[in-house]
Amino acid sequence: MIYRWIRISFILLLLVTFYSCGNQEKDNPPPVSFNSETLKIPDTGVRKVRGQVLYMPVYSNIPFLEKRNYDLSAFLAVHNTDMKHQIKITRVMLFNTDGRIVKNFISTDRLLNPFATEIFEIPKKDQSGTGANFLVEWTADQPVNEPLIESIMKDLSGNLGLAFLSRGKVIREIQ
Repeated sequence: MIYRWIRISFILLLLVTFYSCGNQEKDNPPPVSFNSETLKIPDTGVRKVRGQVLYMPVYSNIPFLEKRNYDLSAFLAVHNTDMKHQIKITRVMLFNTDGRIVKNFISTDRLLNPFATEIFEIPKKDQSGTGANFLVEWTADQPVNEPLIESIMKDLSGNLGLAFLSRGKVIREIQ
């Protein structure tokens, strides 16, 4: 008798599992489109620009103990903050501490849709130095909200976790 109850319980459990898996797809709502005009705060002309060149510090190695460097991986994130218009990333170059070009990340312009982000990575083995930096250039066909551009340095290996970010300085601008 007890085996019969175990068998019935098992069959019921399987039926509930299959039923819930089958209904799970129906519960997912369809993707929602975004219309910036539905926001309660109107666009009243926040500072808009058509392009910039930024100097962006990135610390792929930081001083650690005497005459040793602690290696970090890093990445540059370019966030398009404009709600309606694309921006075009036209240049991302990495320079080492001595000001020499280490890498040119872009061979052709990259379009970045509204709210999209482009990431450029530097591996932990990179030896660009404590004074390394990016030169970032972006443009737009019309005035747009200024993108958010940050460099993030990190090492999450072992028991030690270290991460920090840096923001750049605009050195040229088109309004």
